[in-house]
Amino acid sequence: MKRILLCLAMMLLVAGTASAQRGLNCHPVFRGKVVPLERMVTTEVRGGGMATYKLDYYRGVSFQADTALARKVAALVTADAEAARSCQTEKTGDLLVYALIELKPDRKVNRYLCYQARSTGFIWVITLLYLEGVATLEDLHSMFEKQETK
Repeated sequence: MKRILLCLAMMLLVAGTASAQRGLNCHPVFRGKVVPLERMVTTEVRGGGMATYKLDYYRGVSFQADTALARKVAALVTADAEAARSCQTEKTGDLLVYALIELKPDRKVNRYLCYQARSTGFIWVITLLYLEGVATLEDLHSMFEKQETK
C-alpha cells in the first residue's frame, strides 16, 4: 500500500511540473515543440533549494536561433505579454529582446515569464524562464540583471 501511495505521489508531482506552463502561448517552447529538446539547454528546479529566492519552481530553456525562429519565439512571448497582469519589454528594431512578464497568479502563487534574446551576429541566443513563488517583481529585479544587447 505504501508503494502505491508513493507512486501516486510521484505521478502527481510530475504531472504538476509538466502542466506549470500550460495555458501559455510559449508552452510549446518549453516542451521542445518549437526548438528540438536536444538543441536546448534546460534547467528545472522545484522545492527547498529555491526558497532563498522566494521561488517554488524555476524552469529555464536556452538555445540558439536564426532571425526567423527568434521572431517566432518573440511572437509567442508577446502574445503572453498581452494577456499578462503587467510586463516590461524592450525591442531592437522590431524584434523583442527583453521581457519581464507578470502573469496572472495561479491560486495565490505569483507567476512570471522572463525572456532575453542576445544577438551574436546572425544568430540569436534566447533564454526563456518560467518562475513560480511568492517573489515580487522587485525581488526579481534584484535577482536578475538585464544584459545589454548588441
